[in-house]
Order: sequence, then structure tokens, then C-alpha cells
Amino acid sequence: MSPPPGGAETALAVASWSAMRSPNLSRLSPPVPADGYTGAGITDATMMRLMPAINAVIVIYAWFAVSPLGVTGRGLYGLTLMILGTLAMMLRLVPFGRVPVRISFAVTLFGGVVCGLLFGFDLNSPATAFAPILAGTAGFRFPAVPAVVIATVTSVTAFLATLARLDGALYYWPLLVGLAVLIGMTRRDRAAAMRLAHEKVEQTERAVASESRAQVLAERARVAREIHDVLAHSLSGVNMQLNLADALLEDGRADAGREAVAVAQTLVTDGLVEARKAVYALRDERRDLVATIEAMSLGSTETVTVTGRPRAVDSQTSGHLERIVGEALTNARRHAPGAPTSVTVEFGADLLTIEVVNTTRGDQVFDDGAGVGVTGMRERAAEVGARLTVGPDGRGWTVHVEVDL
Repeated sequence: MSPPPGGAETALAVASWSAMRSPNLSRLSPPVPADGYTGAGITDATMMRLMPAINAVIVIYAWFAVSPLGVTGRGLYGLTLMILGTLAMMLRLVPFGRVPVRISFAVTLFGGVVCGLLFGFDLNSPATAFAPILAGTAGFRFPAVPAVVIATVTSVTAFLATLARLDGALYYWPLLVGLAVLIGMTRRDRAAAMRLAHEKVEQTERAVASESRAQVLAERARVAREIHDVLAHSLSGVNMQLNLADALLEDGRADAGREAVAVAQTLVTDGLVEARKAVYALRDERRDLVATIEAMSLGSTETVTVTGRPRAVDSQTSGHLERIVGEALTNARRHAPGAPTSVTVEFGADLLTIEVVNTTRGDQVFDDGAGVGVTGMRERAAEVGARLTVGPDGRGWTVHVEVDL
């Protein structure tokens, strides 16, 4: 079938322009989908500012190009279509959610019918671009089924209007104007994907923040244990000796008072040594586990026995084991001063075992008045995956810890 006289080249140009421009024109649809998420890259501030201006340029250009327009007859019909089509194009700029969904759907569907009728009124005018733009808007704003309904009605109306206007000449390309709905759906899916990605990033950030807080709390607990292990015992001993010295001096027993002060000085010196060890532990500096345990064992009543082939232990595990042994030795000195205490370090094929046995006063529960010492030992063992048992076993009070190598 041949095209209408004098209109073949113009109709082909309008069809090509609509098909080529519809992807970009669909970008003019409102940037906020039903879920309220603004997709990145499409809804930036520049596009938001330019969208009304571009929309206005298209409408104004159509008003100058559509013919005939008037107040009677066919001109009045064209004028009515242009007014309604212009309103449909302007309503695209209303943010989604300001109008109830059902009303928005009805208005958009009516606008699709009007824009389709413009094909039959003036097939050669740029007003035919209203239809694919509106179809793209429907694809972005509404779910799949309502969007396809609007696009289908728009395409069918454009086809029928063109068919009636051209007196039987068949032009199928107006049926394609509704395909712009796919562009809107693609944008909608991309916006949803961006929203999900944004939520995932937020969840990841919250997880990282939570993990960081947990690490901070764990580090605070670790520092608290180090302070307790180093300062609590030393300072309590110093305080006890100074109180004793004060009482002795009040009784006029100067020599005994000086001895108590000397003991307090010794405790301070030992506390400084322990403080240095705590600093090393906090720094996670690698140390010789056996040598450190031997250095912690003081006097003739404390012995250290090593079996197996000693080998390197990672700094974290070594530091916690040293503090457990130090706590056990301190408790033994406090609750059974002068009693024999043995430390056994056994290196197995894949297991390290350390045992501290105070051979007397096994019925005495080791604590520092608040139960913090044993609790700290259990926490340290748990942090390195060690198994810890504390209590009397027939030989006396025993602290037994083993860890996989």
C-alpha cells in the first residue's frame, strides 16, 4: 500500500525520530518509583533541573508544528487533543506518590488514549512523540501489568487513529510506540537494583560498625584483664604492707615497720616488672613462653618443669597463657605463701599443656575478693581456644590448661 500523497518522507522521518529518540525521552519520566528510591546516575540534580525545561520544549515545539488548530470543526478537535496531551505531559512531572495510584493510573491511561489520537490528527507532527514518552513513564511508574495495559492501549489507539485518518492505508509502525514501556521498566528495575545495592551497603556498614564495636569491647576487656593481673595484686600487696608498717610504727616497732616498707618496695619492683610484661602482651610482641614462665617463678618453693620439644607459640596464644600462669602463681602466693608450687609445661605432638599445682590448701578457692582472677583466666583461655580447668584434684589446687598447636 502506498502512503498518503506528499506524506511518505515526513511520516518515515517521524517514525524514525520517535523510535530513535524514545529511549532518551523516557529519561524524562519522574525519577522516583513507587518504592520512593531515587536511582543514582539518572535522578541527579542536573537532570532534575533540566527535566521540566526539556518537557516544555517538546510540548511548545509540538504546539507550533501541529496543524490545523482552531475553535471550530477539525481545528477545535486538534486543539482539544493538544490541550489534553499537554496536560498529560505536564502531569508526568508530578512526583510519584502525590496522587493516589488508581487516580494516577486512570489519568495516565487517558493520556495514552489522547496521545494515540494525535497520530490520527497529524501523523507528521512531533506531537506523536507524546505517546512513547507517556508509555515510558508508565513502565517506570507502575508495575508490569498496569504499565503494559497503558502501553497497549496507547499503541492500539495510535494504530486505529492512523488507520482511520489515512483512509484504509495500513501503517503498522504506530503499534510500536508502546514498546517504550520496556525502557521505563528497565529503568525501574535498575532503580530497584540500585536500591537493593544501597541497602546492602548500609547493612554492610552496620555490620562493620557492629564488628568494630565488638572488637573495641574485646580490646577493653583485654586491657582490663591486664590491669587487673598487673596492678590489682601488686597494689593490694603494697597497700597491705604500708598499712602494716603504719601500725608497727605507731606501736614503736620501727625495725619491723622498716621491714614492711622494704617488702612494699619489693612488691612495687615486682609490679613494675609485671607492668612491662603487660605492655609486651598488649603489643603482641613475640616472647619465649618457657623463658617467661621461668622468669615468673620466684623462690625455692616454685619450680618449672618442661617436657617434650619446646617450639614457638604464636604471640596471642603465648600472651594469654603467660597471664593465666601468672594469675595462678599470684593466687598461690596469696592464699598459700611458702607452699610448694609446681609448673609443668608439656609440648606434645599437637598439644601444649600447662599445669600449675599448689600442693597445699587445696580446699581454698582462689579468688581476689571479687572472683575476677579466675574469670579472667577463663576468658583468656576461651579467646585462644584453650581448655581450662580450675579446682582441687587431690594434689592440691590445680590450674590445668591445654591448647592445640
